[in-house]
Amino acid sequence: MSPGWSFAAIALLAFAVMEPITYAVHRWVMHGPGMAWHASHHRARRGRFERNDLFPVCFGLLTVAVLIAGKAVPALAVLLPVGAGITAYGVAYLVVHDLYAHRRFVRLPRGLPVLERLAAAHRVHHRSSGEPYGFLVPFRSFRAGASAATARRVTARDRAGRD
Repeated sequence: MSPGWSFAAIALLAFAVMEPITYAVHRWVMHGPGMAWHASHHRARRGRFERNDLFPVCFGLLTVAVLIAGKAVPALAVLLPVGAGITAYGVAYLVVHDLYAHRRFVRLPRGLPVLERLAAAHRVHHRSSGEPYGFLVPFRSFRAGASAATARRVTARDRAGRD
């Protein structure tokens, strides 16, 4: 495999692995000992930022450290594509979660079916503070904590302008 392909493959793998990591951090850290920060995300926002925004700052700093280590230490060069995959996941999360689902900073157009399903699953989480904890693949939202019927009701209520 050429170096470019291996970089891309490792970055894609890192991107994919980020979803279960996000699930675990969200469920057992943010809804656990990190709730002092995360609670601000489950309340009406006062101002442009919320205390929960400290989480992506911390995650970003860790990712920068991974990238620096991958560049500075030849034996750790594999961390460069890992850091690239983590960064790509962070960008996807920002777009889907903050820009599309919560309509923060800019208002992306509505009506994209895949993004609407993700936003509806996230609304289920906000209403219950339970499943789904993952975000880009919230498959558990319709198996644990909320039925498909619940998700349909949430989506229908939101389309009708009620929340």
